[in-house]
Amino acid sequence: MKTPSNGVIGLLLAGGQGRRVGGRDKGLLPWRGRPLAAWGYQALAAVTPQVFISANRSLPDYERLAPGHLLPDPDSVRGQGPLAGLLAGLGAATAAGARAVLVCPCDTPGITPAVLASLLTAWQAQPDRPVIAEHRGRRHPLHGVYPVALAEALARRLRAGERRALGFAEAMAARPVICAAPEAVFRNLNRWRDLEPPGA
Repeated sequence: MKTPSNGVIGLLLAGGQGRRVGGRDKGLLPWRGRPLAAWGYQALAAVTPQVFISANRSLPDYERLAPGHLLPDPDSVRGQGPLAGLLAGLGAATAAGARAVLVCPCDTPGITPAVLASLLTAWQAQPDRPVIAEHRGRRHPLHGVYPVALAEALARRLRAGERRALGFAEAMAARPVICAAPEAVFRNLNRWRDLEPPGA
């Protein structure tokens, strides 16, 4: 499934502070026998030739998952949320000669290569604009494709303290892509109860 990803790198966002899980590194918490981050990484790797991980701690653990492809937040925007990770990803894409970044958060392990491939296909139809997923009436700005040309605009917004991912996507005229998928595909596992198996 790598054909649709021409000129695009994958980016898994795993740089959060894990406030809802007691400060633990959420991407490394177990889910069905594997770290949460491994599921999104595998889906991205199925549709892009390179996958980077935005991470700010537990670097040896993420290095084992993505050798040589770790991206700490830039110092100027460190700790400013997932958009800081996206900014690092856009920089890595530029350095790699890619045209865009396909992004996915680490806490949606149900995401599938088919959904990510549909975002890539939609972006290719109009590659000067970002695309984001829309599922059952809700938009998901951290599941999307962002052109590298947006890096400077994103840096300006972060410097101005504007950290909302959906706000950035809308300001950049992102096109929503309707994703017909089961609820589990976009379900965020960001609390302890989400990670517990039924009946636990």
